[in-house]
Amino acid sequence: MRRKRLASLALAAVMTASAILAGCGQGESTQAPANSGTEPAAQTSAGEEGGTETASAQGAAPVVSHDTELTIEIYDKAANYQGIQAGWFGKVLKDKFNIQLNIIAPQVSGDANSLYQTRSASGNLGDIVIIDNSEMQDCVEAGLIMDIGDIIGSYENLTKYKEQIDLFNGTMNGVEAGSVFAIPCNMNSNGPTAFVGTEVASAPRVPWDLYEGLGCPELKTTDDLLNMLKDMQDKYPTNAAGDKAFAITMWKDWDGGSIENANLLSNWFGQQVKESVLLGNDNTIMPLTDKNGGYYKALQFFYKANQMGLVDPDSATQDWTTACDSKMKQKRVYLFWYNWQNGFWNTPEHGESRENYMYTPVEELNFFQMADSYYGDGRVWGVGSQVDEEKKLRIMELLDWLASPEGLTYQHNSLEGLIYTVNEDGTYTLTKEGQDRFTGDLPVPEEMGGGLWSDGNNQINQWIAGSSEMNPVTGEYFEPNLWSSTIEMNQTATTKEWSEKFGAVNEVEYMKNAGQLGMVANVNIPLASDDTDTALIRSQCKSVVCDASWRMVFAANDAEFEQMWDDMCTQLEGFGWNDLVAFDTEKYQAVIDARKAAE
Repeated sequence: MRRKRLASLALAAVMTASAILAGCGQGESTQAPANSGTEPAAQTSAGEEGGTETASAQGAAPVVSHDTELTIEIYDKAANYQGIQAGWFGKVLKDKFNIQLNIIAPQVSGDANSLYQTRSASGNLGDIVIIDNSEMQDCVEAGLIMDIGDIIGSYENLTKYKEQIDLFNGTMNGVEAGSVFAIPCNMNSNGPTAFVGTEVASAPRVPWDLYEGLGCPELKTTDDLLNMLKDMQDKYPTNAAGDKAFAITMWKDWDGGSIENANLLSNWFGQQVKESVLLGNDNTIMPLTDKNGGYYKALQFFYKANQMGLVDPDSATQDWTTACDSKMKQKRVYLFWYNWQNGFWNTPEHGESRENYMYTPVEELNFFQMADSYYGDGRVWGVGSQVDEEKKLRIMELLDWLASPEGLTYQHNSLEGLIYTVNEDGTYTLTKEGQDRFTGDLPVPEEMGGGLWSDGNNQINQWIAGSSEMNPVTGEYFEPNLWSSTIEMNQTATTKEWSEKFGAVNEVEYMKNAGQLGMVANVNIPLASDDTDTALIRSQCKSVVCDASWRMVFAANDAEFEQMWDDMCTQLEGFGWNDLVAFDTEKYQAVIDARKAAE
């Protein structure tokens, strides 16, 4: 019953928001503006047009004292680091607010579920919590999260996202009008169907010099892609340093209900993995175990690659850090499939030497891509119910700053003078160190916090507003890749040759022109969480799927691959897989309905 109520509430709320957006003309996609030297247009707060109470109506935010150092504990589902935030970002927080952050990271704790259950049972999950939508519903019902609805309107930077915040809280079961328990992660002001990026989340990308060295073969199918990768690995068996290179490397430590590497490749086939089901860019839902689905096709792709000797044999045992530091950053991997991987190698210098990784068109692919996360990205921020009044006000001050232009600049752009410089017209340009910040160990001057830049980077690893948000100070997006200076800087020999070959400015334009980009509206709604029986089924099925999937990648032959798949499906059915699929189908139908309403 609760799932049906959530679905109907979510659909109604998104339909209402879509109607408002249509009337305000905010649903259009925008592009990064060229340097104009003009002042950015004044922005209207989300509450003004709807007649709701704005920050100014509620009064100024309370003034707090920073005399006493305060440690704020963050329970953070997104963090890859556990402990005190150190380095340059830690110094920024210390200097500005006299606070330090103690990050509790479930995914690096060893037993995330046990940690969550133990801390929840204690009544204190954290001073600040960053958790999944469904967990927020449970935490609100359990009294673990504080209602900040009476005070949030006094904070002007948070109030900018009032529409999205109110929409999310209004779709949670049992939350009264005016109450605010959750602040969505990664919001923006561009509208629910806007996509400002130049790269999709997942697509095949290979080094341009090696691809061109093969004659830029035309690829119609993923089998053609594998054959091309085979030729590439045979012709270029090592990187420039003489280290063995492989077409593909994988890692296990991101796995959840299924193996994450295959989940990412499912996007190539028009589908998004959501627990036991696949959501299509055509608004369909099917079981993860459907042989017509993207997950099966992704496993088949990796299996075929391994049969051809293209998969790094360390893949089944290495973690992400190893795959990243010793493989991706060293050009020992020839296929990138996630957009952030480009940052480990692509630079203007590598671009001029024609070495940057670039999208490699494959005619049969149909990419799943969500619009930028206007409503948020599936996780939310909350304030713990056990914090006292003084800590609450200092937390609210911090959250408001994290949503401010200054705070977002530190989070998305880092340190002025080291990572970027300010141009005469007020826009930013990456320094050489800024261009290389993800590719090596960049030391930070002591006066800026010392240590290595990567160690001192924001370890929260989540943002109230994402990098696709417009910076009112510069008139450009916070995302450095969308700065006009970066776009100009990245016009290298690589991009010029790629554009000439494929007749497009970037991969998004190419995909749109080729009819290969299946964009879906980005919605963010609370979903039903597992009851005890469902949680048990999911836990058992997770182990079965992950174990079988990895064995299938390294299967001896086609017959063994198919037998492993069939055995997995049979074993899953014995654990109640069909009930789990029915549960998730009903749950994610609310997402499909919300996407349809927002389009």
